[in-house]
Amino acid sequence: MTPALPAAAPPVRRLLPGPDTPVLATRPLRPGTRADDLSLFGEDRWNLTPGFFQEHTSRTCVDFHDAPAAFRLPIKLLAWLMLNHQDADHGGFLPGIPRPAVRTVVPYCRYLKSFAHWLENRGITRFGQVTDTDLDAYAADIKDAAVSHELREDFLAVVVRTWTLRDLLPDEDDRLPQAPPWNGERIQDILGQRRTSEENRTPRIHPATMTPLLKWALRFVEDFADDIIAAFDEYKTLSLRARAASTRSAAPPGKQRRPPGTVPLLVAELADDYRARGLPLPGRRSADGHTTINTHFLSLQLGVQITRAAASTLAHSGLPVADDTYLTTPVHGLLDNEPWLTTRITYDQAPVLARHLSTACLVIVGYLSGQRPGETLNLERGCVEHDPVTGLILLRGKHWKGVRHPDGALRAEGEQRTDPWVVTAPVATAVTVLQRLHDARLLFPNTLLVNGKSEAGPLRERVGRARNDSGCNKDITELIGWINDYCAARHRDDAIPADPTNPKIALSRLRRTLAWFIARRPRGLVAAAIQYGHVRVNMTLGYSGNYASGFPDDLAFEEWLARLESLAEAHDQLQAGEHVSGPAADTYRHRVAASAKFTGRVLRTTREAHTLLTNPDLQIFPGQGMTCVLDPARAACRLSTDERSSRRTPDIDDCRPSCVNIARTDRDIDFLRTRVDTLQAIVDDPLAPPIRHAREQHELARLQQVIANHQEPRP
Repeated sequence: MTPALPAAAPPVRRLLPGPDTPVLATRPLRPGTRADDLSLFGEDRWNLTPGFFQEHTSRTCVDFHDAPAAFRLPIKLLAWLMLNHQDADHGGFLPGIPRPAVRTVVPYCRYLKSFAHWLENRGITRFGQVTDTDLDAYAADIKDAAVSHELREDFLAVVVRTWTLRDLLPDEDDRLPQAPPWNGERIQDILGQRRTSEENRTPRIHPATMTPLLKWALRFVEDFADDIIAAFDEYKTLSLRARAASTRSAAPPGKQRRPPGTVPLLVAELADDYRARGLPLPGRRSADGHTTINTHFLSLQLGVQITRAAASTLAHSGLPVADDTYLTTPVHGLLDNEPWLTTRITYDQAPVLARHLSTACLVIVGYLSGQRPGETLNLERGCVEHDPVTGLILLRGKHWKGVRHPDGALRAEGEQRTDPWVVTAPVATAVTVLQRLHDARLLFPNTLLVNGKSEAGPLRERVGRARNDSGCNKDITELIGWINDYCAARHRDDAIPADPTNPKIALSRLRRTLAWFIARRPRGLVAAAIQYGHVRVNMTLGYSGNYASGFPDDLAFEEWLARLESLAEAHDQLQAGEHVSGPAADTYRHRVAASAKFTGRVLRTTREAHTLLTNPDLQIFPGQGMTCVLDPARAACRLSTDERSSRRTPDIDDCRPSCVNIARTDRDIDFLRTRVDTLQAIVDDPLAPPIRHAREQHELARLQQVIANHQEPRP
């Protein structure tokens, strides 16, 4: 957004850093931050990660090495001031401007370095040398740049933001001219285009992809989870032994040695155990395709190193050798009444399946809760509660969107939601599975234990913290790949097809897709209330507890699009000669004709979507065998309202045949004819109970009269 120009105010007190001043000198720091984690002003690469409290945030740095040498120090000083300066009198960043979030400084530095490079190419080495002519030329170049309009606005907004900081800089030569850039003209006027990024442009996941993805995620959680968790527990025990063996340089002092001959006895007992359970010995295949006994795995099972002589005894035991190293955990889960795996899970498969199970839980929780990705990834153990009074399942956690300090600045720490998310049983089941799968505080930790290690290289800084967005997107892709390979190997026809609009299934798309499913399902809000476990329809309108969740805004956009598509189809049908009958037929034709004026309408904000949804010309609601042309004052059904009380919707399931808001199209009559055929079969059945026969005969006669009225001579 274009920063507002501050009103004239007394000079602000300058706060200047030295080379050893911490970069995040006045910012709250993430719990557990050490002093050596903090970057200093004199360094040319700043680590801003300690200023982020969301557990899924990756390491975030700002690098000044690529800044022009002449501008490097003033750019660093400007960035430091954005991070740390607070106006003593007003409590904000500058009078009328709240202090920006730490995350905002990252693109600010990137765009400011671009501006500095542009100045350097024009022979300018100090901000104080910039003239109005230079700024006009820069604006012209940005306007012609082959980038998005939003990015053009950001490039110019950085210049305005830099100008607002001029009085904080100690050297006059480092300050932009005193007059506001471009005489204070709005950036959208300079570029001749208005920013439209307020509209939710997150692409939905196609139903052909989302439906099987959710189905398979539920299978993992409900059918496969017990087998995967049991195998992963066995894997963790063995891998920890392997880790201990690889790091042990000598036997601990005072440890007693095993008596001579103990290892052969233990090996013989292990072989007898395999024989008694009818299991082959674990094997491993060499490069030439030859299978040998995996004595390393057997050593992990016994907790002792198997000697060469003991290995020879195993080789001559007569036990078969498997083609892989299978864990001893049996497979009990069923898929279509058959075991979902024909063999036990191997040692190498266990961590992979554990990761897929965690990802399946992520899909269920992220999709069926309507949370933002960051809210899902920051959930902790014990976040699910069952309200004994209402019977609702509540999901508690933190949120950050719109959480601000009194001065208007964003609160980096976020806050615990006062109103929890209302979720369904599958979400609670997924949370329970995650709590069984690992012991981490977060439900979605950055990494699960693999080969006895809980950290690996670049992940070390984030061990114990949440997975980030990009990691989750990769995990979803790998889960889909595993499912499709599984289906191909078993000749199943329920694989997950690629999304035709965008093959990358990102975590951020789940929330928008949920809104689409609710808005587009037959009797959408009622279906959502049933499928997603809500007690009342208006809980969907206030999804996730209240309107502050933001989910109803996504829903409003989807309802608007669905309403326009329905009206466009109705308009085409009328133009093709479709007949309409019923008491509201004339109103129906008038509203459908009037709806054409909304074609091509661009929605820029959620407020516009809510406003347009209340427009009388859009109050047409298709039902089953009827169409409601809503006039709230004359409606015979019980109407529903949203939390803002801005619009009222009919209860299509409670439609009364005598209601004057009913219109019937040829498509509605086709549906009624199908219903008449069904009722006729019941009425013609001599074995039908008398009471049912009479009831259905009455309904049959009513529908036949409706159809006859529709077929009367037309003008």
